[in-house]
Amino acid sequence: MANITKRGNTYRVRVSLGYDMAGEQIVKSTTFTPPPGVTEGKARKLAQEFAHEFERKCHGQAALRENMRLSEMCTWYMENYAANELKEISAYNYRAAIEHHILPALGNCKLKDLSPAMLTGFYKNLCQKQNGAISPSSVKKVHTILSSILTFGVKQGFILQNPCQKATLPKVKQEERPFLDDTQLRQLLAMLEEYSTFSTAIRLLIYTGIRSGECLGLKWDDIDFETGVLSIRHTLTYAFKQWSLTEPKTKNSVRSIKLPREALDLLKLHRAKQREQRLMVGSLWKYPNMVFTTSTGNYYDRSLLNTQFKRLLAGTSLEGVTLHSLRHSNATLLINSGIPLKVVSQHLGHSSIEVTADIYSHVLESSRAKVADALELKLK
Repeated sequence: MANITKRGNTYRVRVSLGYDMAGEQIVKSTTFTPPPGVTEGKARKLAQEFAHEFERKCHGQAALRENMRLSEMCTWYMENYAANELKEISAYNYRAAIEHHILPALGNCKLKDLSPAMLTGFYKNLCQKQNGAISPSSVKKVHTILSSILTFGVKQGFILQNPCQKATLPKVKQEERPFLDDTQLRQLLAMLEEYSTFSTAIRLLIYTGIRSGECLGLKWDDIDFETGVLSIRHTLTYAFKQWSLTEPKTKNSVRSIKLPREALDLLKLHRAKQREQRLMVGSLWKYPNMVFTTSTGNYYDRSLLNTQFKRLLAGTSLEGVTLHSLRHSNATLLINSGIPLKVVSQHLGHSSIEVTADIYSHVLESSRAKVADALELKLK
């Protein structure tokens, strides 16, 4: 039952909701002021009705822990949800975002004090702070993580609603994805004619459009030289200060790609060269089933590939091109060649055709213009 105490012209109402996990009593309190001119008996009756309604509402929110600080909520989330439901690399990235961005700014805030306006300011500040500012697209990732944490809090009954849902994110600029045209790709391929593990990996990225992590995560078992089919089953990922093979980015990233003849011949040559090297190294060769390795059979990681790629292009007209640009170049070639967007999306391993359409909207617009010009010429 609610406890009612008269204090001057007002009534204080207190409701006990049991005890929390720390053994402390959970008490909700409020005050009621009767309307002017009513008798004391009427005021008491109105206070009792108010207390009854307040108690009913409180018991409907018995599990609320809105005084919990966000730092505690993050810990609870990582221990009770992330540890069981997220992939290891996702949990690693979530923890990094929490430690580097969320906790420094919001960790000491109580859940009940978090508001859409506060979070809107938080996101804006992430883009504008003088040291360590991040891009709007990176802010969106932080928002996704924070929203997941607070949604979990709602489901657990700690808070009534997720303030992230009404917060405003900084606008993400829709920029054209950099890609190489036919002439530039031929120039790059000419720079990669001499065999090496590095040149083989870069040429395979050009021929297939797979992600660099997917390329470096390939095993020889993933290549069917009879049918010419490449299966994407792993990605090489850096987490917890080490490289390891993990599942691909999304369920659609697990896919098969038909290799062009040039890529198959390239991989056959690479396999023969690698076997020669393995004979020299012997039992010290660490990963015998990996397609791309260092000279001692260890993982050939993305940081090494990226460094070598920058070194190759330094001082040339292609300086500044990134590894991911090769993926965009492959996709652009396919779209401009008239390959259906759904096929391109499956080839790239995107989560949906909408993702592909959004990323390559500028290429699609260009292709539509070419179609219109072609029709006009034909009908003249």
